Amino acid sequence: MSLLGASRDDCSVSFYFFDIDDNLLFLPTRIYITDTETGAEKGLSTGAFADVESLLGKPGPWEAWALGPGAFRDFSDAPGESAFVRDIGAALGGRSWRGPSWPLYLHACAEGRPTAFITARGHAPETIRAGLAALAAAGAAPCLPDVLAIFPVSHPQTRAALGGDAHTTTPVLKRRAILQAVEAGLAAHGAAPPHRFGMSDDDPRNVSLIVAAMRDAKARHPDKRFFVIDTNRADHVKLEVFAMDYPATKQG
Repeated sequence: MSLLGASRDDCSVSFYFFDIDDNLLFLPTRIYITDTETGAEKGLSTGAFADVESLLGKPGPWEAWALGPGAFRDFSDAPGESAFVRDIGAALGGRSWRGPSWPLYLHACAEGRPTAFITARGHAPETIRAGLAALAAAGAAPCLPDVLAIFPVSHPQTRAALGGDAHTTTPVLKRRAILQAVEAGLAAHGAAPPHRFGMSDDDPRNVSLIVAAMRDAKARHPDKRFFVIDTNRADHVKLEVFAMDYPATKQG
């Protein structure tokens, strides 16, 4: 049985696409904000940053705070250091590192499902793969997943490969990455079977773009099934994307 649809003897495959932060894993990676009056810097977890992001620079306790040029430095590779692998190691020492999509990841690993990782991080794809290997080496996952594609969309080379530049937004890049991952899956496993594709993400803004990407993919491949798994703490729902002309009433 696939978590993305009924099991079939038709050579179809279920593909699992994952966002990483606060969806697959809770990591101690920090986002740095700066007090523009004093120059003081504060590191926030991704969850804490999501709570205050819209308040930065506005009247209230966060009025003086802003993102500085090095705000996301721990989300990219530095010479001689892999912050992603380091933070995975640090997280595994605690008890709260498993994100809401972790059971889906374990299922994908155990069943050999093709996986793609589409993240706003700026590490090289090889760094993300090394982090996945670290999870398996530590016994947290049963094995490395069958990696179809890795798209860290803030990585300069990945951004360029997606047709973006320094001004292209993360949602636009993620949308393009999803569509490329779908095409990669069809190229690898055949375009004829009625495959199933699902992506999980915790950010409501990203969930909207995933719905849009899956809608576009459904228009291209109407015989395939496309799912959006919203793991935001206020939602937690799995949606299937249908074409607008799909009948909403029961048919005989």
